[in-house]
Amino acid sequence: MIKDNPREWSDLLLDILWAYRTSKRDAIDCTPYELVYGHEAILPVEVNVRTIRVTGQRCMTVEAYQEAMSIMNLDVEVRREQALNSLIKQKKLMVEAYNKRVKKKSFKVDDLVWKVRLPIGHKDHFYGNWTPQWEGPFRVVKIYSGNSYGLRHTDGKMIKTNINGKFIKAYHPTIWEKYAWNIQKSFPEFWENMRKW
Repeated sequence: MIKDNPREWSDLLLDILWAYRTSKRDAIDCTPYELVYGHEAILPVEVNVRTIRVTGQRCMTVEAYQEAMSIMNLDVEVRREQALNSLIKQKKLMVEAYNKRVKKKSFKVDDLVWKVRLPIGHKDHFYGNWTPQWEGPFRVVKIYSGNSYGLRHTDGKMIKTNINGKFIKAYHPTIWEKYAWNIQKSFPEFWENMRKW
């Protein structure tokens, strides 16, 4: 409808809102209109058709219409409570589905970690598509609230800002790195002589 006359979108806005408010939602198992007013949306044309079928009269009086609406409004609180329970149930299902995919990360002090290179997605001109996304290793120095960590380089220099846990991952050293660290710890003099050589 709007594609044919794009400048007349404001004329169609009321019709679109009416359609939106009177269409059934899966989450609440009813229409938003029904939650507000306690009954389905009834057009004047439908009122005349219903009264002819029910009473055999041509039109319904205002008092009869108000009486019919008041009877329907008795169930509105029950309907709203059912909608709320339906929303809570659907929200729990969404949370469970999301949490199945989330991998919990927790690090301890002195753990080795990789840190994502910031800004994320930045490509170095020299490496192009082969630009590494992670840098490190870094050592966890302090754990803050809110899944935030203080890191320092392995050479001892601290990183000024805290890093959120979603931007770091565990560092698993290679066999050669483990071997070098064992030599460094066991034979520090030998290690210093090898570095000088």
